[in-house]
Amino acid sequence: MPALLLLVDDDPKLVQLMGRLLGDLGRIRFATSGEAALRQARAERPDLILLDAEMPGMNGFDTCAALKAAPELNDVPVIFVTSHTDLDHEVLGFSVGAADFIHKPVSEPILRARVTTQLRIKQLSDELRRLASTDALTDLPNRRAFDAMLAREWARALREAEPLCGLMVDVDRFKDYNDLYGHPAGDVCLHSVAQALRGALLRPTDLVARYGGEEFALLLPNTSREGGCLVAERLLQAVFDLRLPHERGVVDGTVSISIGVACSDETPLGPGDLGSAPGEGSAELMLRADRALYLAKQHGRARAWMAEPRPEAKGVTAAPADRRS
Repeated sequence: MPALLLLVDDDPKLVQLMGRLLGDLGRIRFATSGEAALRQARAERPDLILLDAEMPGMNGFDTCAALKAAPELNDVPVIFVTSHTDLDHEVLGFSVGAADFIHKPVSEPILRARVTTQLRIKQLSDELRRLASTDALTDLPNRRAFDAMLAREWARALREAEPLCGLMVDVDRFKDYNDLYGHPAGDVCLHSVAQALRGALLRPTDLVARYGGEEFALLLPNTSREGGCLVAERLLQAVFDLRLPHERGVVDGTVSISIGVACSDETPLGPGDLGSAPGEGSAELMLRADRALYLAKQHGRARAWMAEPRPEAKGVTAAPADRRS
């Protein structure tokens, strides 16, 4: 997809001029105030922001500082466009996170050269981040990426009083699979299971990651206990539908999975749930999911189990688990 450039200046004529000069480098969005720039950036994350330093209300320096304080926007490069040429303004701009400066009146060659350079740097940085947060075997996010999203989503769930579901998934009798078919076949199996899990998620906000070995972890924002159970059933079915042969498998001689489900709506969320250290509550959510996974395996595998179920709740088992040979 073409890069997205956000042009911010209280002079509409200058914004239109820069838009014409940069139109072939990507998609263009406009804002004429710092407040509008923040709203636009949160609604549609840009790849680069060109920001006027002096604007009424929220000036460019405050806007840049607010952008860098937002976790979802702090890696977006900001180029200040300013009539100031003194060293103090440049030092201030760099101190709040600016990537570069362009002085007014705007020169087309300088504007295009500096925008092109920052877009190239951003593309390379994005690729490095992607590689650092991606599991090479399954092409899923890795444990590091999962932990980062868990911390963000837990904080958001607390802030907005929304439920959050965490799932732990384990491939049943995977050591036996490796012993029977060899490690290369085991790698293919894990990749296939990973893609089945990813394909079973219906919302872009849901995340599945490789947690380690044959374990996967899922995070379902704004999902209730009941919703988590429905997703678990869909995951069980998706892996069963692969029909990967497993001589010592639990279900019809095929590969299956076991799932532990934990949801934050089992107990009321409040600021105290974070505990004394950041992330303590979110870690507890996944620990409960892991304990539920252990119970799912204890009760025969090829099923999902809800953490700390209410007295009337039972283990959630998809249809495939009822057809064991």
